[in-house]
Formats: sequence, structure tokens, C-alpha cells
Amino acid sequence: MLASILVFAETASEDLAGAIAEETKNPILPVVSEMFYALLFFCALWALMKFVLLPRITRVMDAREAKVRDDLAAAEAAEEARVAKLAQYENELAGARAEASAILDAARAEGDAERRTQITAAEADVAAAKAEAAAEVAAAKAQARAELTGAITDIAIGAAEAVVQKPIDRSSNARVVEQYVQSAQN
Repeated sequence: MLASILVFAETASEDLAGAIAEETKNPILPVVSEMFYALLFFCALWALMKFVLLPRITRVMDAREAKVRDDLAAAEAAEEARVAKLAQYENELAGARAEASAILDAARAEGDAERRTQITAAEADVAAAKAEAAAEVAAAKAQARAELTGAITDIAIGAAEAVVQKPIDRSSNARVVEQYVQSAQN
């Protein structure tokens, strides 16, 4: 039995040595066939990226960059056009304001001239009315004086006749009364 145990231990040690020898292979290092296929697939992917996918991606990126550049240029041109239109609008607005101011000034001047003309005409009408009224007043005064002088003359001569108790010559005495009334007025 001891011999069979020794035989069994010897075979087990040989199996164990073979297993240990198999396990001593480095699992990190690839096998040559794996390295060949990895290199083949790497070259295929590199060629696919280099000659098929990368040119399309660069074209799309270049197109996008060109579109962005064109959009920026269009935005700058639109901004310059907007600034130019704004300046033109402000110039037109300033011109319109100046024109409106000139029209207002002309209208004011015309209104002032018309007002002066109407004032002058009104003053002339007032002066004519004053002169006419003064003439009417003077005529009314003269008429009133004449009537008053006549009435005073009649009263004075009538009173003198009553005092003297004789008729008095009216024409000669009327001049005396008129001279007295005129000297009293001045």
C-alpha cells in the first residue's frame, strides 16, 4: 500500500507539475494569432477611418465652418446695412424736421405779416371812425351851440324886453349875446 500511495503521489505530482507549467504562461501576453488578427483589424479600421470616414467628417466640418463664416459675413453686412439705413433715416428725419421748422417759421412770419396788416387796417378803421366820430361830435357841438346860443339869445332878449318893457332889436343884440357866449366858452 505504501507503494501504491507513492505511485499515486508521483503521478499526482507530475500532473501538478504539468498544470503548474501550463499555468505559468503569462495571461497578459497575447498569443501570436491574436496579435495577427488585432493588427489586421487595426489596419482595416485605420484605412476605413483615413480614406472613408475622415474625409466625410472633414468635408462636413469644413462646410459647417464655411457656413458659419458666410453667416457671420452676412450678419456683418446686414449690420452695416442697418447702420447705413439708420443713418439715412436719421438724415431724412433731420431734413423733415428742418423742413417742418422752415414751414412753421414761414407760416409764423406770414401770420405775423397778416396780423400786422389786419392791425394796421383796424387801426386805420379806428382812426377813420374816430375822425368821423370827432366830426360828428364837432357838428353836434356846433349845432348844440347854435341852438343853445339861439335859445340863450331868445331868453336874454326876452328878459331884456321884460326889464325894459319895450321891444329890442334882435339882430344887433343877438351878436352881442353870441360874442358873450363865445368868450365864456373859451
